[in-house]
Amino acid sequence: MQYAPFEPEGERSPSHSRRRPDGVPSRVMERALFLDFGGTLVLARDGRTVVDGDGNPLLMPHVPEVLARMRPRFDTCFIVSNQARIGRGEIAEAEVRRRFAWLNERLGRPFTDWRLCPHQEEDACFCRKPKPGMFLDLAAGYGIDLAGSTHVGDAEKDRVAAAAAGVGTFVPAREFFGW
Repeated sequence: MQYAPFEPEGERSPSHSRRRPDGVPSRVMERALFLDFGGTLVLARDGRTVVDGDGNPLLMPHVPEVLARMRPRFDTCFIVSNQARIGRGEIAEAEVRRRFAWLNERLGRPFTDWRLCPHQEEDACFCRKPKPGMFLDLAAGYGIDLAGSTHVGDAEKDRVAAAAAGVGTFVPAREFFGW
């Protein structure tokens, strides 16, 4: 697991794709950018997403411009987010998914997909960070090269989950977004 100043590789080669020119799926694995949600992409306080008057999340500083610049360097981009408030009945899963979709639209559709974990810590599920389940699920479904991928998060549990999944690079959100 790399933990160093983030200096991503350049743009992907135009020949790198899911399908060869003859239409046959390639065996090239995809490099992914995994992003935490609360405290990384959007403002969170006391474990709750801070929203505006319409119920939409408030973005963390520099997210639109940094994501627009960095997203092309990866084949896919995912949100991976613990959402224990769903399991406690404090917010509906549909509302969290609506917020993810709103964010995807707001940022120009950079996200290929997302996963959330609605469980509590005591549930001991495999998807709740610091466990690697969300990463492994996305990797299996999208042919992700975890060792060649990057995770950006704001908490130690993000770093631990990425390491457990075999994600090659972890970047603290502060460093990635330049706060």
